[in-house]
Amino acid sequence: MNPAVERARIQKALRDCPTPILQPEECIKQALQDHKFNVAVGWSGGKCSTAVLHMALKIKSDISVIFNDTGVEFPETYAFIKKISQEWHLNLEILKPKTTFWTCVKEYGFPLLRGQYKDDSKSKDGRPMCCQLLKEQPILDRGIIAMITGLRASESRMRMFAIAQRGQFYHAKTLKRWNYHPIAFWTEREVWDYHNRNQIPHNGIYDKGHDRCGCWPCTGYLGWRQSLARSHPNMYRHLMKAKGEPTLWEYFDQEGCFQTSRVEGE
Repeated sequence: MNPAVERARIQKALRDCPTPILQPEECIKQALQDHKFNVAVGWSGGKCSTAVLHMALKIKSDISVIFNDTGVEFPETYAFIKKISQEWHLNLEILKPKTTFWTCVKEYGFPLLRGQYKDDSKSKDGRPMCCQLLKEQPILDRGIIAMITGLRASESRMRMFAIAQRGQFYHAKTLKRWNYHPIAFWTEREVWDYHNRNQIPHNGIYDKGHDRCGCWPCTGYLGWRQSLARSHPNMYRHLMKAKGEPTLWEYFDQEGCFQTSRVEGE
């Protein structure tokens, strides 16, 4: 991301933030102080939530950790979750949804970019239904009262406005829980600097050119085509087939091309 854009978003969030601005460790301590039960770190396996998890473990070594398994995480994410949960001896709970990504797609269509939704039946408050059913509902069902996250204001305009309007910590009525964002005002560079200073491992998906580690068939962010086609060509072909869109591979394969260039094991 453009550093100038990151700084502008952070400045906007800082300027309008309605809550006290806390250092990351202070924000985590605030969450643990405010909520004695059902408080957890929401861990996606991404760089940001892993940094926050590392901080939280220094404050409370047995803190509850929630990994929301949507069923369509990258293979690298599953491998990373397993590795770190064993090495760090995490008090980990894996939540699973009652439906699947592909069932959501059949009913509501593939996720769109935020802000593109016009039909309320396919979105709620601009959020794709798959996010609501696969990510949010399992946490609601679990009864988590407070979630400590790796959300940052500079990641998107939506997240910038969320922090600017609600604060670094707030009660989310639709999610029925409190959210605490310790690194809300960090840049991406600060996240990686924290990883490097503390020698924290990272999800292998980043080494394949991705800047996020969400659901692999997600079509709700810019650049998903290029990223997935480059890192996991077979998965890309499967997704494009499901969307009913042809790819160059269909044409090249008729001549026997690309047969040796695919990633093994996909």
